[in-house]
Amino acid sequence: MKNSFTNKGENMNFKLAIGALALAVGLGAAAPAQAELSRGDVENIINEYLLNNPEVILKSVNDFQTKGVAEAQQKALDENSRQLFEDDMSPTFGKAEGSVRIVEFFDYNCGYCKRVADAVSQVMEKQENIQFIFKEYPILGPTSETAARWALAAEKQGKYVKYHEALLGASERVSEDLLVSIAEDLDLDVDQMRKDADSEAVTKQINDNRALAQSLNINGTPAFVIEDEIFPGAIPYETMVEAIESKREG
Repeated sequence: MKNSFTNKGENMNFKLAIGALALAVGLGAAAPAQAELSRGDVENIINEYLLNNPEVILKSVNDFQTKGVAEAQQKALDENSRQLFEDDMSPTFGKAEGSVRIVEFFDYNCGYCKRVADAVSQVMEKQENIQFIFKEYPILGPTSETAARWALAAEKQGKYVKYHEALLGASERVSEDLLVSIAEDLDLDVDQMRKDADSEAVTKQINDNRALAQSLNINGTPAFVIEDEIFPGAIPYETMVEAIESKREG
């Protein structure tokens, strides 16, 4: 019995063979009409071409893999659309109806998340008809999860975005002193925040976000989903705007 690896290899070879045969047909068409190529002639032409142009094989493999990843990613986006864009527990900025929806997965200890924070703030300030959806995705240790919990607790007091921006704007790593200090600066009820941060609802939200990220094959932060497309990494403001405009036109 052939294993799955062998089957995948055979499928790949089949696709490459199809491409090579198409090439051979093209070469055959260029030959004089009276010259009929035998199977051996075609195979020799293919072999010679591939030996002289090995990059063709690499490109075919890369294109096949890229297409497979894109298709799997699109399927995951379709299957998780409701949790991405309609989860009532996720903090949001802007309005949903008629807007381009942007989701960010982030970690408060992530240096790249801090770098892209200004671009995110500009998008929220300058772009009309958008909805920004925040997905706490703490992957850089215990203090990252503590920070995510406190930010979600701030949401319960109506000051999530301000708390979120203050945390990302802090030059120091997350500590309890920092979390309390920001809460006090924003006139939040610190004792209530402690209780809400440890609540089952907040725990569930963080766990749901982690499961969602894994379903979308998002393994690092930051990562953005703009409607039906994933943008990994700290993308600049201009890239965000270009993507937003593209989705509006689409």
